[in-house]
Amino acid sequence: MTPVEGLRWERRRKLQVREAFSAGLERYRNESGEPRAFYLACADYLLQGQHRLVAQDLRLAEMLNARVPAEQAADHELIDALFDRLQQAQNAADAFAAAIAAYRASSGHDHTAFETAAVEYLHVIVNVLGARSHSLRHLTTTLFSDQDWARIVDLTPEFLSAEEGLFKAVQGAADEGLDPDSFPATRPTSGS
Repeated sequence: MTPVEGLRWERRRKLQVREAFSAGLERYRNESGEPRAFYLACADYLLQGQHRLVAQDLRLAEMLNARVPAEQAADHELIDALFDRLQQAQNAADAFAAAIAAYRASSGHDHTAFETAAVEYLHVIVNVLGARSHSLRHLTTTLFSDQDWARIVDLTPEFLSAEEGLFKAVQGAADEGLDPDSFPATRPTSGS
């Protein structure tokens, strides 16, 4: 798997878990069932994925910032906009991490505060950040080598092992119809 293929694979898996989580939030808010294990498994997976996405895109933006000539002002505006979105993504992840910690520390019977935080997090990720996906492909395709992509993606055996464990935890906690493998990884929902 090339670094770019690895990046696409990683982001598809994150999308599948996000879709499963959205479906689970919808289901458990409207039906009975015990969502705690599923909620926490999805949250742990998505938070890890968000931290990686931010770190990867930060490396990408920093490399572009250093390589794009200063006179290409429009491109630098796009890079600056990416830096701003990455800060928004980090802020959203930090708020969601606090909600996860509070939910984990709670008795586990009141899911409402966690569900509210999860819906807000998904909204920010899908509709605020995802809707404004950066359009720097014209730069990355010409300025980045396979070595650059390998540095950006940082697809280590340790990460692959951890990712597989987190993904299997989501699958193990998923009720019927919520296995992330059953969700297409082609386009996000509008959030719950």
